Amino acid sequence: MFILTYMILLALALVAALLSWLYPGTKTARFWMSQPVVGVIRSQRFAWLRATLRSLTQTQVWVFEGYEQYSTQNTPFTIPSLDRGPQVIVPPRQIAKVYSLPETILDVDDTQDQTLQIKWTVWDKVVSKERLHVHVVRNQLNRNLTNITEAIADEIDFGFNRMWGTDPDWRGVKIWDTCLRIVAGAANGAFCGQPLCRDPVFLDSLRDHAMSVFSGALLISCTPWPLKSLSGGIAAAMCKYQLKRALKICLPFVKDRLQKTAQSKADSAYDWTPPNDGLQWIIEECYSSQNPAAQLDPKRVCHRIVPINDVSLHTSSFTLQNLILDLMSTDPSLGYVETLRKECAAALRKANGVWTRDAVSSLKLVDSAIRESMRISTVGTIMLPRKVVHPNGVMLENCQDPIPPGVDIGIPIQPIHLDEAIYPDAKSYHPFRFAQPDEVRRIQESFTPDIESAESQTTRHLSQEGKQTQAATLDNTFFGFGVGRHACPGRFFALIEMKLFVAYFLLNYELQHFKTRPQPAKILWLNYPSDATINVRRVPAFV
Repeated sequence: MFILTYMILLALALVAALLSWLYPGTKTARFWMSQPVVGVIRSQRFAWLRATLRSLTQTQVWVFEGYEQYSTQNTPFTIPSLDRGPQVIVPPRQIAKVYSLPETILDVDDTQDQTLQIKWTVWDKVVSKERLHVHVVRNQLNRNLTNITEAIADEIDFGFNRMWGTDPDWRGVKIWDTCLRIVAGAANGAFCGQPLCRDPVFLDSLRDHAMSVFSGALLISCTPWPLKSLSGGIAAAMCKYQLKRALKICLPFVKDRLQKTAQSKADSAYDWTPPNDGLQWIIEECYSSQNPAAQLDPKRVCHRIVPINDVSLHTSSFTLQNLILDLMSTDPSLGYVETLRKECAAALRKANGVWTRDAVSSLKLVDSAIRESMRISTVGTIMLPRKVVHPNGVMLENCQDPIPPGVDIGIPIQPIHLDEAIYPDAKSYHPFRFAQPDEVRRIQESFTPDIESAESQTTRHLSQEGKQTQAATLDNTFFGFGVGRHACPGRFFALIEMKLFVAYFLLNYELQHFKTRPQPAKILWLNYPSDATINVRRVPAFV
């Protein structure tokens, strides 16, 4: 009976969606009729409905088709989407202008909330409304990068020993799963410190909560509006269950920290030094808020740690997994691994065997390799959605009519990153593409004279200006960390974490190359991480 009721409601929802497209009297409908569209065969019956359903598997194909046909001519185009409805794709030459529009015209925060469906996935509405944890990332975290670098390095060391092992014999490891767990430990070395950052159950609960948020949000977004309460309820239950798992472990720890903080504030003679970590920064932010009593609720403080992990764990792990896949799928004779390893060893020796922020900053080639992997292996084909909110809409160049309010726009990140006119040999991974040529040659020549062929291969794809382009740098042809003033506030922290991760596996492990690079699964606009296994073995440190 339940299944029958669900199917009837689903059919009614699809009919309602169809009628919304067939109704000719709205301003929005007129816009879609005048707008170039990819993926919709207008001559078909129920063309929009059928295309929307096909978008589950065809979105990425359509985006590349539209990019070649329209974006390169500076013309916006539309694709149907199961999770967002019709979405307007902004061509590269208009991105800077459009994405700099004020939020009274183009919304950011509410659109991001819709992407994560926080109405369902975040149970505490105070946490979602007053985002003190975001302020912590933007301010305290970035100001304390020098102080937390060594702690991150220690947890990466611990994580690799636990996940990749210390055995000198070859063994297979799941790249995605182990990246997630190592990154979770390293991130929480900065967010909350020991013992939580080394508790495998706590780290797994954070991983599973993030998966529940992202998968639940996508499920809700793809559900027709009459049934969102059903899918939203399922997603909310999943997220709350995983949150309770995390709270069970971290709540006593947080209560103890809150008690010590309160006592130290009440009694100047109290002998306790507050730790310099994310949890303490969140607590101090709560004390500075307009309603400290409400913000300092122990469960609420715990809850603020969780969304920081939701965002940081998967994006960093996705990049690191793809860097391993990209790097270990290149021709070994080019010497990329050896060159990067040499740079890491030299930096660590210069720092007397202790990773400092300056030592991490000196890893220019590792930085380039990370940026290149972010370029060629994007999380999604279309990203950085914004919603038009101005009553008069937004007028783009080469559009007959303004984009109506309520419509989402997006950036075709993957087609831009793989555009041969922007990046020569764009579909190939060249880890030193963004590096300074002299730096590449210096590192290579310092450890082997037999590098002529590799050197000629690597320097061919370096930045044309001959200058180092940092991975955190934002520009109009690279969107790995977002765009404009709303770019990822934690990108500098993420880069320290990722550089240390890369340096550690290069200096302590040997990895077998792939004959063919494993590919991600493609769902809608999303590139879902591959379940690939790689063979590794522990070796004496290369320092």
